[in-house]
Amino acid sequence: MNALDCTTAIAEPLGTLGASFYFSPQAIAIGETIELDVVTFYAAGRGGVLGDIDVIEVDEVFFFFKDGMVASIMEKARAGAPRDLAVTKHLEAASAFANDTFGGIDESTLDAFIAAASALVGTLPTGRWPIVDGYRSLPIPSGSAAAAYQFAVIIREVRGGVHTDAIKAAGLSDAEAVQLYAGGSMLGLHGYGEDDTVEETPELIARRIAAEDDTNARMVSLLESLSDTQREALVAGSDAMLAALANPVPIN
Repeated sequence: MNALDCTTAIAEPLGTLGASFYFSPQAIAIGETIELDVVTFYAAGRGGVLGDIDVIEVDEVFFFFKDGMVASIMEKARAGAPRDLAVTKHLEAASAFANDTFGGIDESTLDAFIAAASALVGTLPTGRWPIVDGYRSLPIPSGSAAAAYQFAVIIREVRGGVHTDAIKAAGLSDAEAVQLYAGGSMLGLHGYGEDDTVEETPELIARRIAAEDDTNARMVSLLESLSDTQREALVAGSDAMLAALANPVPIN
C-alpha cells in the first residue's frame, strides 16, 4: 500500500477513534473521581499534556476553538485538580475505553498496528506539534488494546497538527476553517456563533479544499518512512478499531 492510499484510508477512522473517549462513560466516571465534569476533564487532560504552560498558550495550541474558550476551561480545570493527576486520569480513561471496546479484535491486528504506529511516531520531528510531543512523552500502557488506542490518539494529533499547518498556510482563520468543515456543524462545539461566520465565496471554498489536499500531501511525506506492510497494518488496525465502536466487546 502506498503512502497516499494509507493517508486517505486512515484519516477518517483515526479522526473518529482518537476523540471517541473524550466524552465517553469511562471519561465521565473517571473525571468524577477528581471532581471534574467531562468537558473540564477533557481540557485538563488534553491540555495538560502540553506541560506547565500558561492557559493562554494552551488556548493558542487549540487552534480551532474560539479564542479564549479553552483558556477559560483550563482555568477551571487547574483550580479543580493538579495537572499531573488530570493527565494520569486522562490516559486512564483512554485505556478504560479501549479495554471496554476492543476486546473482539484479533490481538495480532492490534500488535501489527502498534508496531507500525510506533515506527511512525519514532520518525516524527519534535518541537513542531506541541500536543503530539506531549502525548508521545507519556508512557504507552500495557495490553494490546490500550496501547493500540494510545497510538491512535497520537496519530490523530499528528494529522491535527499537520492540518493546522495547512490551514494557516492557506491563509484561513480558525473560524473559517471550522465553518467550512462538515457544513458548519462543529461551529457551536468550538465556541463560534453566527456573528463569527463569513460569506462562503468560491475562492474561500477553494482555499479550504486546497488545505485538505495539502494536509494529505504533508501526511504522505510522513508515511513514506514506513513500508507497504506497515502502512497496511495501520489501515487494518484503524478499520478494526473503528468497526468495534459500533459493537464494543470488553476484554475479559
